[in-house]
Amino acid sequence: MNLQKKILFSFLVMILSPCLVITGCTLLALGIGLHGFGTGKGGSVSIITQPMLALTELTKSEYNELSSAVLIYPERFENLKWIGELNNDLEKKFSYLVVEKGGDVIFAGRESAYDEIRTAVLTTIASKGEAFDGAVYLNSKNPVLVKHGEIVFPDKTEGVFLIVTEASVLFTRMNRSFLAGIVMAVICIAAIALCLIMWLNDSIVRPLDSLRIATRKIGEGNLNFRLKRDYNDEIGQLCNDFEEMRVHLKTQIDQREQYEQDVREMISNVSHDLKTPLTAIKGYAEGMLDGVADTKERQEKYLKTIMVKATDMTLLVDELSYYAKLDNNKLPYNFEKVNAVDYFRDCVDEYAMELEMKDFTMNFVSEIDPGTIAVIDCEQIRRVMNNLIGNAVKYRREEIHGEICVKLTDSGDSVRISVIDNGIGISKEAQPHIFERFYRADKSRTSGRAGTGIGLAIVDKIVKEHKGRVFVKSELGKGTTISFTVKKGALSTNG
Repeated sequence: MNLQKKILFSFLVMILSPCLVITGCTLLALGIGLHGFGTGKGGSVSIITQPMLALTELTKSEYNELSSAVLIYPERFENLKWIGELNNDLEKKFSYLVVEKGGDVIFAGRESAYDEIRTAVLTTIASKGEAFDGAVYLNSKNPVLVKHGEIVFPDKTEGVFLIVTEASVLFTRMNRSFLAGIVMAVICIAAIALCLIMWLNDSIVRPLDSLRIATRKIGEGNLNFRLKRDYNDEIGQLCNDFEEMRVHLKTQIDQREQYEQDVREMISNVSHDLKTPLTAIKGYAEGMLDGVADTKERQEKYLKTIMVKATDMTLLVDELSYYAKLDNNKLPYNFEKVNAVDYFRDCVDEYAMELEMKDFTMNFVSEIDPGTIAVIDCEQIRRVMNNLIGNAVKYRREEIHGEICVKLTDSGDSVRISVIDNGIGISKEAQPHIFERFYRADKSRTSGRAGTGIGLAIVDKIVKEHKGRVFVKSELGKGTTISFTVKKGALSTNG
């Protein structure tokens, strides 16, 4: 149920429930309180709407029996046992029987009560006062309804019988029943109001309070909580959006903190990697100044060493600068169609002679059609190859001859390029992370392998810009295969 329907439902409950509850509880209380008065088709309801008529109906059967006896068995009115049995039945209906003969009372079910109203009753009957359905109503201190009939006894003496119903009992019960009904109604309305308040509190106030607490926590910088989303209304949707916002913010902050940690680690790594060649350059320069390099051959050796170390530093700085541009999407891409076999063979030939001097064998294998066209940015893919081959050289096993193979295979609408080496390999735990920026599988600085940890991140980003994918397959001590794909044929350019 949405919030609008909840408010409408609450409004209807507040308007209708008091009326319905008061009416229902009052009728119920009257029905219980007036049990025994109900007669005829109207039942207890007739007592409320037409109390006098209900009272006359209450003793109708006894009155009919007495009226019949007057005509057929007048002598029965002198039979106190018969009269007493009828009176017992009337007592159950809050009434009693009176029989008079020749002006004398020969039976009175409630003698003391009758004595108080006898004169008024007989006067009203004698004056033929206004009757109500065969009965007369005496609105005295204790109001009564009286049914009467004339009797001619066997000895020709005239008399009367009276059925006296105490209306005060009815009125007293009605008053009590009304009060009971009102009390019941108040209790029921209070219970309904309490349930309504609890319902509204649970569905509106409580989630809003949760949002308030969540907002305060976010304001304090605490995102390590979870906002419950157990509602399907507008507030539930708001809680859901708020929780998604919290998760998004936490993810961003976690990523930023991880990035900052990676940057700090990278700076530490780069500082270490720069310190080593700087120390070497400084040492060789001091050696030349101090005259240690006293021969032309030694001076040339020192200068070449300084040149190599300076080149390593330049490459390190260039790599950092390149990744910054790449990460900010500031590098333009110039895609062109090239023959895949010719392009990658040229890459291998370019590195083959240099690697041969480092005790490496470089091979090229193509399993694709010689006329296969790939759409690539030649400069960027050459950097990919440079990074992959450079890693293969860097992480070689010193005890064996190094081997690197570049292999081309067909992959449907793509060409798959694999760089395979027989180096130290990558652990299974590290393989899922090697393409993350600043990640280094070798955490120690004792291996002597300088680097920033962004070489493979650069590879991954460039390949993705080519709509390709990067794969790794490696086993410790047996070598590594890193593969990537580039599209065949036409490819929409970007950059």
